[in-house]
Formats: sequence, structure tokens, C-alpha cells
Amino acid sequence: MKLVIAHQIEGRTRLRSTARPVDAGALKMFAEQLAQEPGIEMLDMRDTTGSLVIEHPSLDAGELTERVLHAGGAIMQQTHAPDEPRDNLAVVREGMGSVDTMLAQLSAGSLDMRTLAFLLFFSLGITQLLRGQIMMPAFSFLWYAFELAKKNPVGPAEPASGE
Repeated sequence: MKLVIAHQIEGRTRLRSTARPVDAGALKMFAEQLAQEPGIEMLDMRDTTGSLVIEHPSLDAGELTERVLHAGGAIMQQTHAPDEPRDNLAVVREGMGSVDTMLAQLSAGSLDMRTLAFLLFFSLGITQLLRGQIMMPAFSFLWYAFELAKKNPVGPAEPASGE
């Protein structure tokens, strides 16, 4: 069983399986073996995340590594720093930036994503008002629209080439 240290403080360690998808059966067998090792006071297996939370107040990190090896596991090197923030929305932001640039080019700089979002929320709010849905969702849509309108744009849109 290949594992990485997801989090570790004195006397408590979270190990995470490197296998994806997680083999819950193999993880359970390993957890049962590790729980029998001396110095392991509590072991909580979380098979949905493939992690083991281990309380080991009498063991230091080196001794825990020995117990993991003896139980049939191996602690691998981390591929990234544990506190390194992950930017999960970078691809979405890049796509929105591309759409924003395309809108600015097609409209000669008069339309961007922020303006388009304002128009969308404002239109949805007015539609809901006309349907008699005054408080929700009309109020929410109009609130979002005017919050967008209050914000300063990031920068002036560049005019399309040829101007």
C-alpha cells in the first residue's frame, strides 16, 4: 500500500493512499494490520478519501514509518508541498478571459463579461418582477446586477484592431 503523509502533528498523522480510485478492500486490510502495531492507539479509516487518521502519542515520525512498513505499507515522497494552494478554477478563469477578449473584439470594446453579466441579471430580475416574483428571485437577480454595476472595471477594454 503506497501512502503519502497528508498531515502530521505530534502524536497524530493522516496518511492518504496514492491509488486512484481507492481500493477500499486493500485499504481496509492494511488498516487492520496497522492497527495491530504497537504504539498505534487509534486508527480511523476513511475509504471515500482513501485516508487513515492515526493517533500515536508514544511514537515519533520515524517509528510510525517503521510501523507502516512492518504492516505492509510504504510512505512515498509528497509530489507538492502540503500547504501549497491549488487553483482549481484556473481553467475556468482562462476560458472566461478568452470569452471576455472575444466579446471586446466583436463589440469594438463596448461589451465585456461584467457588462454581459449585468445585462443578464438585470433582465432576469425584470422578468421575475413581471411574473410577480418580487422578493425572490427578482430581488436577488437585481441585487447581483447592481452589485456588478457598482464595481470598477478591471481596466479599459482595448478597442478592436483597425481603430
